[in-house]
This record gives sequence, C-alpha cells and structure tokens, in this order.
Amino acid sequence: MRKRSIVIALFLACSAGLYADQGTTAAAFLKLDNSPRAQAMGDAFTGVADDVSALQYNVGGLGFITQKQFILIHTVWFLDMFYDYGAVVWPTEHLGTIGFSLFYLNGGTFDGYDTNFNSTGQFTASSLYGSLAYSHKILDFLTAGLNIKMLQETIAGSSTSGVAVDLGALYKTPIPKLSLGVSFNNLGPSLGFSEAFSLPVNTRFGIGYKPQDNVVLGMDYIQPIETYGIWSVGGEYGYRDTLFVRMGYKYQGSIDVNQTYAGYGPAVASGLNMGLGLKLYKIYYADYAYSPYGFLGTTHHFSLTVKF
Repeated sequence: MRKRSIVIALFLACSAGLYADQGTTAAAFLKLDNSPRAQAMGDAFTGVADDVSALQYNVGGLGFITQKQFILIHTVWFLDMFYDYGAVVWPTEHLGTIGFSLFYLNGGTFDGYDTNFNSTGQFTASSLYGSLAYSHKILDFLTAGLNIKMLQETIAGSSTSGVAVDLGALYKTPIPKLSLGVSFNNLGPSLGFSEAFSLPVNTRFGIGYKPQDNVVLGMDYIQPIETYGIWSVGGEYGYRDTLFVRMGYKYQGSIDVNQTYAGYGPAVASGLNMGLGLKLYKIYYADYAYSPYGFLGTTHHFSLTVKF
C-alpha cells in the first residue's frame, strides 16, 4: 500500500509528461489532457483548434466555430485515479463564442503517516476547476480568446483555491487550409498549501493543415515553465465521414530510458498516442485515446461530443 501511495504522489507531481525536472509547479492537474481527439493526435492541436477541445488547447479557435457543441469526457488514469470533464461552447451571430467547462480529478485514497512514520489512517485528494471562455473574430481570418478558470485543490481535508487565465489566437493564413495558432495557458498568481508555487504556465505554438476534408495534420511546440520544450506531431484520417483514425507523438529532447522495463515495451513508446473516433447520426461523436506510460501502465480516454 505504501509503495502504491508513493507511485501516486510521484505521478501527481509529474502529471502530464513524466520528465525528471517536472513537478516544481502547483496545480499539476491543469496539465492533464481533456480531449481524446487531441491527445490521440499527440496534443498537436493548437493550430487546428476546430472543435470544443479548443477550450483547453487554444481558446482563440472557438471564434471560428459555427455549431453549438457539448462534450463529456471520462479518463481512466492510474490505479484508482480518474478524472471527468465537461464543456459546452455556444457561438452567436454577432457577439462571438461563449464557452463553459468543468473538470474534476479524483486522486484516490492514500495512506497517511505522522512525522514518526506511524499510520494515521487513510485520506483522499481531489482537484477541480470551472471555467468561462470567450472568443471573437477580430478579422475574417483571425480570432482571439480568453478563458478564466477558478481552481481548487483538496487533500486530507485541507483546501486551497486560485485563478488561472488562458489566452489564445488562431490565424487562417492566405495559404488554403493552413492555420497558425498560439496559446498562453495557466497564467495567474502562485498557489499552494503551506507554501505557494507558480502555476504550470504553458506556451504553445502550432500549425494546422487540412490538405483534404478528411485529413487533419498538426504540429505543436509546447514550452512548459518548468522544463524543456516538447515537440508534438499528429494527424487524423476520416473514412467516409464516419470512422476516424488518429496517431501522434510527443518528444521532449531525449528518450527516458527509465521507461524501459521488461514487459512494458521500448522507452520510445511512452511518447506515442493513438485513437479512434466514430460519428453517429451526423451529430454524435464518440472518441477514444490510448496513451502508454512505460512501467506506470497505460491510460484510456473516452468522450462523447454532440454538435447541433
């Protein structure tokens, strides 16, 4: 049980990337992915940002959305950890697009110990945020957006709260089907319990390209505040506007050999993402993403999106 608690605590600190020099910021849950479609594409979505997932990756992309959209996501994380996410975006004719989202992470049950290593029983941990977003067309080919998130973390009955802001823009270039995106995520004051730490500020630059109606390609450069930059590439192929196949890869300058353990595959696989999507009755989209994390195992992400 104690080993299990250590693994969970370590993963909470490193949440999204599993790189050795991560874990020095607060509110690590803000780095978790909330879109199976985007995650299956390796998170290369800043320059694409063409659906409700733009709320997380590039809020500026919401300004080009013309349909109302609603998404529900459930992620099976490690051991007994899971998180849920829901969001809705509502475009208007003249006032731009409004978005709302709600996130909840159940961190599972931990074993507690006092300073003398005597057991104090078990305790739980959780994190949540709610957000309000707005995006508007500045020009016919350029949008900008803002997303304000109210945060709360709770552990063993103690809680802390704060606020974070996302800024983003999406530019449709003169080159047909090519778009550029930029996003600044998790801007805000420090957060913590007995000691405050910086939020996990993230800067993203992305390219999106749709050479055909059924093909989407993306490439992102992601710069976290606390560690080396990440390159992400990915794509999506749609068969008869019904079945969608996706794959992507995230690379942070080196392959972590610590991810190589007997029975868990090569270390390089820890950056691989893949997934499937299914369009039903023209308005329903069911998506799934699969992500391996070496010796920690794999994660599974499921979502249902409605566009109307």
